[in-house]
Amino acid sequence: MTIAVQVLVTISVLSFAAVASAADLNHTHATNPRWVPHARFHVVWQVFTHIGIGALALVLVWVPLGPVGVRVWIAIGICAVVIAGFFLAWASMRVYDGQLSDPNGYRPAIARLGKVRVTLDQNVLLFCAGSALLMAALIIILINGGV
Repeated sequence: MTIAVQVLVTISVLSFAAVASAADLNHTHATNPRWVPHARFHVVWQVFTHIGIGALALVLVWVPLGPVGVRVWIAIGICAVVIAGFFLAWASMRVYDGQLSDPNGYRPAIARLGKVRVTLDQNVLLFCAGSALLMAALIIILINGGV
């Protein structure tokens, strides 16, 4: 049970510390000449922060530096803060005139549900997946009475 929780939290961490970071450190974001240089600075800062926070969470999940239950709960809290930050930024886009994606960047994913065509933002998909993995870890912990 503990290994399952550790793996779920690890994959959740990788969603923001590896996948999202790789998506941001390329021509669509960090080196996009159409972006204001200061915005590029902030995205690179964010990426390095997410990588560092992710590395810290992974150390907590896997390195036996204390009780595994405490370490895993702290790592879950770290992941929850990063993931919640995405959803808060999404929810408040009207305040700062934001957008989920850049027209010069990644295009939304298109799925078909029967005859209905659904457009899904890839950021939302990634962070929903990371959230779902984290929730699955929490459910396992709750069902089993702890880590």
